[in-house]
Order: sequence, then C-alpha cells, then structure tokens
Amino acid sequence: MAQVEITVNERAYKVMCDDGQEGRLRQLAGYFDRHVTQLARELGQIGEARLILLTALTVCDELFECRRRIADFEEGSEALDAETIGGAGRVIEAAAKRVEAMAEKVERA
Repeated sequence: MAQVEITVNERAYKVMCDDGQEGRLRQLAGYFDRHVTQLARELGQIGEARLILLTALTVCDELFECRRRIADFEEGSEALDAETIGGAGRVIEAAAKRVEAMAEKVERA
C-alpha cells in the first residue's frame, strides 16, 4: 500500500491507496478540491464538514447525471454492440466504487 498526501480545502490528508494508484488518487483529490474551493467561494466557510458534504453531493449529482445520460444513450442507440455499452457502465461503476472507497479513507483520516 502506498501513502499519498492530498489537500482538500487547504488541509492536508494522508491517504492510503494501492501501489500504482497514487497519480489517480491525486487526480481525484484535485478534482474534489476544485469543487470544494468553488463552493467555499460561493458559500463562504460554512464549516468543513458541511462544505465537504455539499461538495460530495455535488459530485454525486454529476455522477447521477452521467449515468442518466448513458442510460438515455443506451436506450436510443441500437447501433452500439452490447459489449461497448456494458463497458461504459462497468467503467462508471468502477469509478463510483473508487470514489466511495477514497471518501471512506479520507473520512477515517
């Protein structure tokens, strides 16, 4: 297991991840931090727990919207083979699981 230091809302966290996933974890943390920073600008410092919760809900909303769009695409696109369509769903599910796992690790830190 590798240990990575990430920063969210100007606060450093040490998070464990599988070897070789350090870059991906930094990328995800950067994406999340940009959302936190944007919400903090809009709402002010409303408390870290609340800010993180609202950010997580915002990112989940993006995920759900992507899932909806994929479902709409799958329903309307008979030209794609089942393997291609299923692959997109598996990628999203895998990404969602990684985000959930990382959120748990950050929460424990």
